[in-house]
Amino acid sequence: MVQALLRGYSVLFHGVLCLFCLAMAFVGWLAGSTQMTIDVLPWTGQELQAWLLGLSAIGLIATALAATGKLKFLFLPWTLVVVGFVGRGLWASRYYDGPEDLQASLFFLVGALATVLGGISFLRQASVKRR
Repeated sequence: MVQALLRGYSVLFHGVLCLFCLAMAFVGWLAGSTQMTIDVLPWTGQELQAWLLGLSAIGLIATALAATGKLKFLFLPWTLVVVGFVGRGLWASRYYDGPEDLQASLFFLVGALATVLGGISFLRQASVKRR
């Protein structure tokens, strides 16, 4: 039961995250923005838009494949990539500016870390079915 909840949470978290990033990339592209920045990511401008578009597509594919039970092994590396970006962005860039920002950053990082457990659960579910 707990593993099923983790898997559902992970799919929802990454689905929403990827759709949000995809929308940001499209809005930046449609607006013709060359000054687009997101403080927690290492890119800017059109390079940021391209990375957002590509990573969002990869994330949506990995998430959809895991949710449908196909190629579940792709989901765990995707969750680790997201945790890496979140951790690097929130901690190395000193994104937080006060206790409220630090708390929000911690909640987001813990939420992303929980999706790693969901990714592991997908792998364990696949190995149990093979036995």
